[in-house]
Amino acid sequence: MDSRLKNHHSMRCSSMAIPTLPSDIITDILSRLPSKTLIRFKSVSKQWYSLINSPNFINLHLTQTLISQNSPNLIISQFSLSSVTISDENNPNFHLTELDHPLKHFCKTHNFSSYDPEHMPQILGSINGVVCISMYDKSSVVLYNPSTKTHRFIPPFTPSPNTNPYSEINPEGTTVNVVVFGFGFDSVNGDYKLLRMIDTVMKSVLVYGETSVYSLRNDSWKCVHDQTMMDEFLFQNSMGVFVNDVLHFIGVDGNLKPKVKCFDIRTETFLFMDLPNFDERFITHDIQELDGCLSVIVNCKKIDRSIAGHFALARVDLWVMKEYGNKESWFRLFSICDPAKLEVLNQVRPVVYSRDKERVLLELDSMSFGWYSWGSKSFERSTVHGLSSSPPPCETWTFVDSLVSIEMGKDRSKPKVVPKKNKNKIDRDDFLSSGFKLRL
Repeated sequence: MDSRLKNHHSMRCSSMAIPTLPSDIITDILSRLPSKTLIRFKSVSKQWYSLINSPNFINLHLTQTLISQNSPNLIISQFSLSSVTISDENNPNFHLTELDHPLKHFCKTHNFSSYDPEHMPQILGSINGVVCISMYDKSSVVLYNPSTKTHRFIPPFTPSPNTNPYSEINPEGTTVNVVVFGFGFDSVNGDYKLLRMIDTVMKSVLVYGETSVYSLRNDSWKCVHDQTMMDEFLFQNSMGVFVNDVLHFIGVDGNLKPKVKCFDIRTETFLFMDLPNFDERFITHDIQELDGCLSVIVNCKKIDRSIAGHFALARVDLWVMKEYGNKESWFRLFSICDPAKLEVLNQVRPVVYSRDKERVLLELDSMSFGWYSWGSKSFERSTVHGLSSSPPPCETWTFVDSLVSIEMGKDRSKPKVVPKKNKNKIDRDDFLSSGFKLRL
């Protein structure tokens, strides 16, 4: 075969090759794949590398993930941070995978005989696959994406000197600094923000307040005005719940009436929200994001002097904020009238709905989990392999699979869809959990 015939043959074979798919179809197909697969696919070609790293594709992938409602991912803090993907809701057993997170070298992992909260990571929030974590003393706060394993340390906030007149020893009584954080996303400006509030309380009276906000886009802190600062409000949770561009913090007012303090992440302003009317005398309550809605779990107690603490769990109610027309209102999704069947002693906390929205995964006493169906009123306990059934208590958040990068120097994406000393001075987060939990 001469050279002309060979060239003709090669041209004919080339014309019979499988045609290349249009770029928009390739982009659509890739946007539906998990992050782990896409990270591997970066090595396919320079074109795919540029595509997968582009802000537009990262936004498209995040939007597809939020719309598709794939298997939920949980991140659990106990001795360290672990993740679990609930891929099969019919199988109640989960397997934890320990994460190689940026604060891991601070943690004392798997010390089941004793634990020190100062060596345990805390989760401050989770949005668009970015999880905000810190150590107990908040000296190191990090934004971390478990899917891409990228992270970024937030610079410490440096207040002006002599700002707080109660920062030194007060001879009149004990001073408590209540530190509260909230992690949110400004969907208009495409900016992740961290809210930090410090309330100085003396003899159960607020004497000073300080509010600051960190902007990831500006990589800086600034003080913001809180027009509600001197209103009587005592926080009951140290981390805010982010729903619809607003951070929510539950607490009680001066009359010990439960309320929610809200911070609009876009306008950086505060307001108050009422909670459902609770008729019970002894309750604990907490707020949570469920399927994009704000919810409040109410643990109703009864006096039982036969047990330690003299209070037993009598009923559990889950209230959800729903929008009707242009108004939002609370409605009670379900009540668990016999919590003893769940083998729970003190509190129940919802974590995530099942895909069919007929069951909810419950965290029990911050030690165990189980699926509850409010239609059939049935409960199925889950076995979580890798989780200690003894102290310390665990802390659970959800996160989505995303390619969002928060590393220094990276072009951050703008998602279109957003679905988590001295003896007289005490600085501690457990002040929140030890006080103001019962409404008498």
